[in-house]
Amino acid sequence: MTRIQQRWAVPRTGRIRLVLTAGVLLAATMAGTSAAMTDFARLNIIGDSLIESPEFDIGVVRDNGTVEQADTAAGFDWAVAGAAALVPGKSVATTIPVFNNTSNLKADTTFKIVLRNGDGTVAAGIPNILPFLRFTATDEGGKVIFSNVPWDQAKGALGVLEPRWGAVLNQGDRYTRAADGAEKKLNLTITYLDAPGVENYNGGQAAIAVHFDATSVAP
Repeated sequence: MTRIQQRWAVPRTGRIRLVLTAGVLLAATMAGTSAAMTDFARLNIIGDSLIESPEFDIGVVRDNGTVEQADTAAGFDWAVAGAAALVPGKSVATTIPVFNNTSNLKADTTFKIVLRNGDGTVAAGIPNILPFLRFTATDEGGKVIFSNVPWDQAKGALGVLEPRWGAVLNQGDRYTRAADGAEKKLNLTITYLDAPGVENYNGGQAAIAVHFDATSVAP
């Protein structure tokens, strides 16, 4: 996906970048007992959307209705509407559909905000607005998972995704719903605080990500 660079015309603006990455990790076995399989997804937060394993997999649905595996370290850019014009005192929001792409295992799914580039800095010389960002998350039913917290407290459980009980999907496939409960939606709101000192961060940005983890659970 081509990343579009944007210039700032509005004073005291910032940009966030949301990138999705995912992969499959098979836990080691010891004494003949297999540990639960795991998968993860990661979203780097930007301005405007996982990989399939034969055993265990979660995925997300892009805004064009297709499956995104996003299994590289670089991740996949998920566009957040309005983020390119985010100014102090305002918020942007996005909804991320996460689904269990495993035919016969449940997926106990958690998520958290993580920093890219070590400290959330986009590049040398660009102010890092991370100290002024606050995060709120709710599930699709409106239940609050966390509210107005800094990045290191922005973590929680999305819940257990039911088995898909259908054919698994591959990168770029048209997403099709399967069994009830195999998909959940995360609503994420990012607020840019209008706090003392923010005027020194004109043109600032932050490189952050949403990282999903899933652990297999027997149905």
